[in-house]
Amino acid sequence: MFFVGNKFGALIALTVILFILVGCSRLPDKHSVQMFLETQEAFEKVEKLPAAEQPKEFYRVATMFQGLIDQGIRSGPIYYNLGNAWLRAEEPGRAIAAYHLAQRYYPLDPYIASNKQAALGSAALAAAPEPPTPMIEYIFFWQNSVGCREKIICSVLSAIATFIVGVFYLFVPHRRLRHFVVTLLVFTMIAVCSTGYDWYRFEWIRHAVVTVEKAVPRKGNSEQYEPVFTTPVPFGTIITVLDERKDWTRLRFSSGQDGWLPKNQIIEF
Repeated sequence: MFFVGNKFGALIALTVILFILVGCSRLPDKHSVQMFLETQEAFEKVEKLPAAEQPKEFYRVATMFQGLIDQGIRSGPIYYNLGNAWLRAEEPGRAIAAYHLAQRYYPLDPYIASNKQAALGSAALAAAPEPPTPMIEYIFFWQNSVGCREKIICSVLSAIATFIVGVFYLFVPHRRLRHFVVTLLVFTMIAVCSTGYDWYRFEWIRHAVVTVEKAVPRKGNSEQYEPVFTTPVPFGTIITVLDERKDWTRLRFSSGQDGWLPKNQIIEF
């Protein structure tokens, strides 16, 4: 049988996948947790200050959360608290970017969605329409309902189960056991592909948010070029980053059209 003849190769490939996924899903160390708790404590202290002093101090706290992220310490709570800090620092554009990152971990969290709407403010009604849903998200219908970390955990557990059962099948080559191994392997590959798609759309593709009330994308990297659209792009619009040239960034909008905006009118995330 084809499966029997290639079972060693399949197990080797599965082992490689397993080590990669375990590496991607590593838990934070004690020092990282301590740094997060200290930053969270600083956030709570700023909340007790007079209202006039809070924006400046929340800006400082936001940079502390960003420092954790820059060190590779990333999680839904960190991005969520970063968004809250930017929002209280009166930096709604940065807050929206942080909330979008938090939703990658907790896509259905009502608090993140509510705070993002608060950051958008009145611009929420004028925000650009969402881009069309890719076909792969119809196939992986759970893609936007399950967090990226849960997908990694599911992939790791499925890979471990497949590996254990596959090794057992090497010594007990029962027909039903073989079917079970094939089923587990298929499920693992689906889970890995779903996780890989998250990596592609979140890590490989660069995103940005419009941070001015009305942005006018141009057909080139200068104010001398004609506008791409007849109406400005509203604050809070999420766009894809394609290229950079001096102080301008080339972007792709939900309509599929490309345009250039000054870098000071967007925040990348």
